[in-house]
Amino acid sequence: MPLVTAEKVFSLPGLNGMVQVDWGALTGARENLVAAAGPIVYLFTASNTGYVLSSRADVGTQVLSLAAGLPISNGAVDNIVLGMEDRVALYGSRQGALVRLAETQPEPGARFADLALADLDGDGREEIIAAPEGMASLFFYRLFGQRDADLRLELLAIRLLPGTAQKVVTFRRKGNATPVVAVAYRRNGHSGLLTLIFTERGFAEGPALADLPALVTSLTAGDLRTGPEEELAWGGSDGFLRILESDGSLTPVFTSDNLGSGIPALTAGRLAGESTVTLVAGTPEGYIFGYRSPVENSAPDWAVRAGSPVNDLAVSGEGLLGLGTADGGVQVWVLSGPNGLIHTVRPGETLFTIAGRYGTTVQAIVDANMIADPAMIFPGQILRIP
Repeated sequence: MPLVTAEKVFSLPGLNGMVQVDWGALTGARENLVAAAGPIVYLFTASNTGYVLSSRADVGTQVLSLAAGLPISNGAVDNIVLGMEDRVALYGSRQGALVRLAETQPEPGARFADLALADLDGDGREEIIAAPEGMASLFFYRLFGQRDADLRLELLAIRLLPGTAQKVVTFRRKGNATPVVAVAYRRNGHSGLLTLIFTERGFAEGPALADLPALVTSLTAGDLRTGPEEELAWGGSDGFLRILESDGSLTPVFTSDNLGSGIPALTAGRLAGESTVTLVAGTPEGYIFGYRSPVENSAPDWAVRAGSPVNDLAVSGEGLLGLGTADGGVQVWVLSGPNGLIHTVRPGETLFTIAGRYGTTVQAIVDANMIADPAMIFPGQILRIP
């Protein structure tokens, strides 16, 4: 198996319970790592040597899922959306502390085990899609208000499902201006998948699949194959990873080798130094596996041992992999394949000096990393070198 350059740049054990992770721009120009374990939410800030804990909050009940995003207005900082036992809550970083900004009305017995954020109606503001594992339904919430004191989360819609909700994600399909919602559900010991498309008349059902060959334990989407559309990928309780194309129907197009006893974590994104998307899977045995797009070979392109059972994964805009473990740990990895060249910014460096070191141009680095202001780079920042 081809090797990958792997460096663990941050690791913190000893959190209380299974760790959820995501990335969001909550406090500054560089993305923050957000983690949750038990009733505690943690916010980490990038430093010259890795990441440091900048704030934490006890939300009073177990956090089952989290997602970073949902800015109040265009250009505003991200916030943190938490799925809890009976409600969804919105937290933000304000004056160095994590504070509760809004929450939904309680839904007893819901257990919001998964969340997705997307602008479903094209109004420029994200909606919350919440999957309650205790109910055969999917909840949609909308954020109202322009100031912290006026914020409120209100129920937009409820969509009934054929079984209890498991996982939810959004993806883009050719011909649809707005994202498509994909939700996995469980009924009679089997999993199924269905898609929903927001219209002026509500949510219309798209392609669906019932009685999948295993229970869905993780779900993601991305540009994983050839063609203009994004694909769905799901990890199963049988340890196999599968990819579906959605064009009039949900068509299975890929099945991996067996990766372990299950696949509880799955994400897709462009890793540092890579020009295409990588599909990353994590297993209870403590391994992370990478499949580079276009995903065609059943064997992974690379494998790295994380050292602890993997519970959650997320890729940052800089191409860093955030990892939450099932035994209370949070990690950050820099992973780059044989075709990827990366550089970690050191104190005093500029794009001009970095470009000269690698024989490229400032503009090429700016374009490769989507840098808005060439004067604003930071020690510890990961740059792709074209």
